[in-house]
Order: sequence, then structure tokens, then C-alpha cells
Amino acid sequence: MSDLRKSFIEKPLLNPIEHSSPHGFLGESLARAGLSPEVFIWCPSEEVPEPFQALLVHDGDMTSTLERFYEERMLLEVLAEENSDGCYYREVILKGKGTGRVAEFGVIEIELNNFPRALQKLILRGEQPLGGILNESEMTYKSEPLGYFSVAREALPPKLSPLGSANTFFGRYNQLKSPDETCLARILEIVPDFHHQ
Repeated sequence: MSDLRKSFIEKPLLNPIEHSSPHGFLGESLARAGLSPEVFIWCPSEEVPEPFQALLVHDGDMTSTLERFYEERMLLEVLAEENSDGCYYREVILKGKGTGRVAEFGVIEIELNNFPRALQKLILRGEQPLGGILNESEMTYKSEPLGYFSVAREALPPKLSPLGSANTFFGRYNQLKSPDETCLARILEIVPDFHHQ
């Protein structure tokens, strides 16, 4: 089993950075994405302002939430990916099909072996957001956010410039689970302020 899979965080925390494992999701995975765990300022859900509150503070998947908010289908752009021992890591951008507007940046670790083989193939194809694949397949799952944060634009790498020019962005650290509590995926999601794109 890879170190990446061993390092998955197994319980909800307000601030996942404080988890005892130094090689947890917000260590190794963020380093791959060029991000530092120290730049995220964690906060209770009620302190997340609008419009980010509507986008982030819920127990649904982000794909369908973004599609309802922007009233258009979300397309997937894969910036980086790696598949090791059944753990599929990737960095993605979701953007509107009609407008091309960037709606989210995500760092995601997917437990491929916990999906049916047909869905594994769709996921690895990298053409559709994970939430869209799950919803269309009618596979039963649930979303359990682990925490919410803000992050300064200046702390983000240049590749995230499509998120826009706002000084501060907001996001959440989320996990997707099957009904028996098996982990399907863990995701760090950052959404732009659409007023500053």
C-alpha cells in the first residue's frame, strides 16, 4: 500500500492540518499541487460569507451545486494526475460548458478500488467531474465536509490565476463516502468570487 493511501484522514476535524499524521492529505497532496498547508485559514461554517456560503456549506457534491448556481453544465480540465496502488490523485478545474468560466479548483484523491470497474474507467478517462459520474450512475454516496477555509490569492501558485483577481478565496475540505462509510474520495475545493473573474 502506498504512503498516500496510508495517510488518508479518517475522521472529521475543523482543521485537518492539525491531524497527527504529518503526511496527511494536506501535506503530501498539497505539496504536489504547489500549495502549503500553512496558507489556509480554517473557520466554522457559519463564518463563511456569501456567495461562498451557498456554494460550500452543504452536504451535497460540488458538481451539481455549481451547475445549479451558474445554470450551466460543468466541464473537467485535468491539470495533473497520478495513479498509484489504487489511489488516483489529480488536480482539476471545473468550468462552465457554455461560458468557459472557471467555477472551482480541486485537489482530489480517489479510492478507485471502491468503485465499480465501469466507473473506474470513466474516472480515469478524465472527461467528466467525479460528482457528475456518481450522479449519472445513480451510485449511492454521501458528502461529508471536514472543514472550511479562506486563502489569500498571493498564496496560490500561478497556475491558479484562472480563479480570478479577488484578494481572498474560500473553500472546503470534503469527503465522499458510500452508505457503509467506505471512503470514495477526499477533496480540497477552492471556489472563485465570480464578481472578480
